[in-house]
Amino acid sequence: MNKIASIVQHNMDEFCKDEIVIYKGETYTFFDSGLTRNVFVNEDKTRVIKFLNGDRIIDHNQEEFDIYENASEEKKKELAITTIDVGIIEQEFCNPVKFDERKMTIKQMLFARSCRHEVGWNKNGELVCFDLNEYKRY
Repeated sequence: MNKIASIVQHNMDEFCKDEIVIYKGETYTFFDSGLTRNVFVNEDKTRVIKFLNGDRIIDHNQEEFDIYENASEEKKKELAITTIDVGIIEQEFCNPVKFDERKMTIKQMLFARSCRHEVGWNKNGELVCFDLNEYKRY
């Protein structure tokens, strides 16, 4: 049975992969999780929202938004479109390469590697980094 949660705070210490999140009147379901955040996707897979998991000293959502906001227009072309509202990251949906079987060019493979493979395909078929603090760090 699915549990429906209406988010009033952005820190989700305990979550279940069955949860349904209602955010701004739209339904989101669990998509994936990382070391610092849980990611939920809307039904038509056009947007994701990211919630901090656990008690964090560093606000990784604010950090990610700051990276996007301070990026040059040229750099933003390689980043998933990112906004923030009440501490919750809102980002364009990008299908991660780990879930996608599309062939990559050598240039795309090198880009993915430089971003610790935290990249995915957006709706325009462009390979972009979605975990912005990993952008070209390697």
